[in-house]
Amino acid sequence: MAGKIGFRSRAGAAFALACAGALQAAWAGDPSARDWIPAPVGTNIIAGYMAGLRSSGVYAAGKRADGVSVDVDMLIYRQMHYRDFYGKTVQLEFIVPMSRTTQEAPGAPRDRKSGIGDVTLGSAIWLYNNDQTKTWFAWEPFITVPVGRYDGSRPDVSPGKNRWSTVQDFSFVQGVGESTFLEAIAEVEIYGRNTDWFGQTLKKDPSLRLFALASTNLTENTYTGVRYRYETGGRERSGGQTVTSRARNHQLALELTHQINPSNQIQLQYIHDLKVENGPRMRGVQMRYVYAF
Repeated sequence: MAGKIGFRSRAGAAFALACAGALQAAWAGDPSARDWIPAPVGTNIIAGYMAGLRSSGVYAAGKRADGVSVDVDMLIYRQMHYRDFYGKTVQLEFIVPMSRTTQEAPGAPRDRKSGIGDVTLGSAIWLYNNDQTKTWFAWEPFITVPVGRYDGSRPDVSPGKNRWSTVQDFSFVQGVGESTFLEAIAEVEIYGRNTDWFGQTLKKDPSLRLFALASTNLTENTYTGVRYRYETGGRERSGGQTVTSRARNHQLALELTHQINPSNQIQLQYIHDLKVENGPRMRGVQMRYVYAF
């Protein structure tokens, strides 16, 4: 995108990078309400996500670029298994994203690329699990494997990111009353190097994300939730120079979840970026279907 404004310039490359980083943060890896309440040991879950996100402005260092836009369509497959490990509930999972990113800029042709993204593997453990008091505390490390489709001359639209990364999630959930839950989540992501970013090596500082979630039942089988998300860090450098400053991003999401029966669940979520320092300010919807067995 900004790379299309000045595609071979360092400024253009930095702007393209900012967009790609913001898009990666918007996908279904973000938690939904009650995701951190563990299922019974032995449960298997298959989840499918479908999302469409559209930009309402694209920013670099807090300044909006005129006439630049980004659209992202995503399909995500996620599979989980719960088991017992020395008296603790453990969840094993893997996530396979597929995406199509389209970006436009004045005076440049539309740029679009689609394919399978990087695969993420995770293993959560509930260090405290008390159904009676409705209190849970869990830790989950994720590893992202750079196997997705990637083009070093078009990293801003590539589904893969050409670097290893690890995410460390720490989650606390507390039930209040009969059907209300409050959640707080801290997430740290540490990145490896991308050795083919416009022919150079790209380094990225760790990112910190903080989430606050609340949900409550509307009926016995339907609940609504809200999620606030703050992200900072993630400064990017290449050739000893800063190409993207650290993030200062705020996002709000609203969701409605319905339990069709004990095995099937559907969810609709509206996502809206309140403020973005670098990259596209996105808004859109995400649908999730869950099958448990």
